[in-house]
Amino acid sequence: MSVPPSGPTPPGYDPTGAAPPPSPPDPAAPGAPSDPVAAWRPGPPAEDPAPPDPAPTASAPGWNPYASRTEWADGRVGEGGGTPPAWQRRVRIRRRRWPVLLGVSATCVLLILAGVVVVGLLWIRSAAPGAAGDDINHGPLRQSNYHDWHFRLDDVKLDATKTGGRDLRSCGPVERARSLTAQGCRSGIELDYRTAGDRIRLEQFVLVFDTAAHAKKAGRDLTGDQLRLRRSTLHPHVEGTMVQQSTKQYLVVTVGTAADRADDHRRDTFVHYANADMAAAMIWRD
Repeated sequence: MSVPPSGPTPPGYDPTGAAPPPSPPDPAAPGAPSDPVAAWRPGPPAEDPAPPDPAPTASAPGWNPYASRTEWADGRVGEGGGTPPAWQRRVRIRRRRWPVLLGVSATCVLLILAGVVVVGLLWIRSAAPGAAGDDINHGPLRQSNYHDWHFRLDDVKLDATKTGGRDLRSCGPVERARSLTAQGCRSGIELDYRTAGDRIRLEQFVLVFDTAAHAKKAGRDLTGDQLRLRRSTLHPHVEGTMVQQSTKQYLVVTVGTAADRADDHRRDTFVHYANADMAAAMIWRD
């Protein structure tokens, strides 16, 4: 048992020996605890307030994206059921189709022109009594099937009169030293023409070989020394020109002479076209 002290009782003295009563906090000390008995410790920092729950997304279960929308009679959907906006026509982007149409039209025109040219050439060959003559019917190769020569191609117009011809049962009468027979020549025909007032004379051979390869090789290696020409059908003692071309098993050779050197250019023109025309006619045989 404690004995109270003598004299005045000090403030806060408890005769029972218990802890003194709490004293009021010192207002000068910021953040001081209100209870001086308990030891003060700083508390944890205040956390930021939790953010509000996010709005539901399309993937959230049970969420209806059209809960607050209104579907109108034309099939559109509006937000909140308000008045629908003015309807606008969907803009269509027009692609330019004229380049494609132009290309197709040009192709069709070219095909039509090509067909007209082919038909025209066939009609000329069949209508005009040219080099083909009646031989277009694939009859036997005879000189009597060929008549006066009339040629038309664009601005080129050539005519020659047939003055003679002969059938060749072998190539011997028109060759030297069996140069053509040794290469497969078997038969043929010979045709004679005159034009430009007899200033230009032509001698033409159509020789038949056993194979197309032999005809092509013979035409590639042919020289004037291998042929036996009849000078009576050509202008004597003048220099002539020769052109040859093979078509299938046929070898077409055309020789021309001019009475005057002034007609050499015209002679070459006749020789060139006459040979090409006969070689083309051989395409339709056999």
